[in-house]
Amino acid sequence: MNYSTGADAAQNNEELFGCSKILGVWHRPNSSGRETNLEQLCRVLDEFEEAGINLVFLETFYHGMSTYKTELVEYHNRLFDFDYGEYRDYLSAFVAEADKRGINVCAWVQDFYIGFRDYIRLVVEHPDRLLIDQSGSIRHMTEGQDFGGYIFMDPANPEVKEFLIRLYDDILTRFPKLKGLNLDYIRYPISIYEDGTDTGYTEICMREFAEKQGIALDGENARQTLVSMLKEEELLDAWTEHKAGYITDFVESVRNMVDEKHPGKLLSTAIFSELEQAYKMKKQSIKVWLDRGYVDFVTPMIYFYEAEQIYTALKKLDGECGHFTCFTGLYTTYHKQTVGALEEHIQASYDAGADGIVLFDAAKTFFDAADDYKSFLAKKFGKEKTR
Repeated sequence: MNYSTGADAAQNNEELFGCSKILGVWHRPNSSGRETNLEQLCRVLDEFEEAGINLVFLETFYHGMSTYKTELVEYHNRLFDFDYGEYRDYLSAFVAEADKRGINVCAWVQDFYIGFRDYIRLVVEHPDRLLIDQSGSIRHMTEGQDFGGYIFMDPANPEVKEFLIRLYDDILTRFPKLKGLNLDYIRYPISIYEDGTDTGYTEICMREFAEKQGIALDGENARQTLVSMLKEEELLDAWTEHKAGYITDFVESVRNMVDEKHPGKLLSTAIFSELEQAYKMKKQSIKVWLDRGYVDFVTPMIYFYEAEQIYTALKKLDGECGHFTCFTGLYTTYHKQTVGALEEHIQASYDAGADGIVLFDAAKTFFDAADDYKSFLAKKFGKEKTR
């Protein structure tokens, strides 16, 4: 990592975003409940600007829907009834108005996770593209239990890969002022074979694994056969590696698309700080992505309560991965901790070598705030302005 207080980090940030210090925030459209028209949306952006926010990771593809109008996927049902005046849709308005205020915007996209609603187009029209667990269900109960389990698309399915890359190309083509993409849920759902929650039991994934291993699966009972064989034949490590390969291949494909069609646009990922756990339980080979230069920077989710924990996690990540650009993802405001805690967490990030800060999320930082985070951020990162 770089050091945010040093000249090298400031220069790097200037090259990436035109700002020496980075204060970012992840933002879900209308999470304030006050973005139902253009005037309201502009007031929200004014709040961001006044607090010193200069980078917004704006949720663009989430719950299997988009925040702009395209033939590729349905427009998000949270935005149906809203009118943004001269702009065609929410994303058009947000990107244009953010640009007027000098705020950088990256499209935050949830890759394989498509929510929990079984009536959306991606579920209804493409059931063959959905990920299946070892019990044969499309509902993955290790996450989203309150919603009946999350639904994911199958990373092994080439049609899924083609769809997502086409969608991301469409986003960057339609919105050239976007700085790039922030990949989230770039993984399998949390899965533990011993607990019966393992995933990846789709026809494509199982067939290609069987071919690699030179094993035969019973056509009618392929899933049950593989579940048994993984333990009996000591193939669990190979199974994990097989699935992690699909995720890495996808990250590489997105990188190639960006470089070929949108040179200069940035690719980043929201990653976990515990690399071994991320690999085993979520099939993320994060160090590989960094070593191969697939991503320009990372936004690690360092979601701890104590500053010491944040410092330790970042230093460990730095030691395992070496040099990379890092904007620390902090959960402080979401946890409803104090302004004092936020100040400590930011300083711990800098002390550990982070290049900037990204807060999760805008709703808890600005619109449902437990403390006066906005004033603190304005004093530390921005200038008090009125429009």
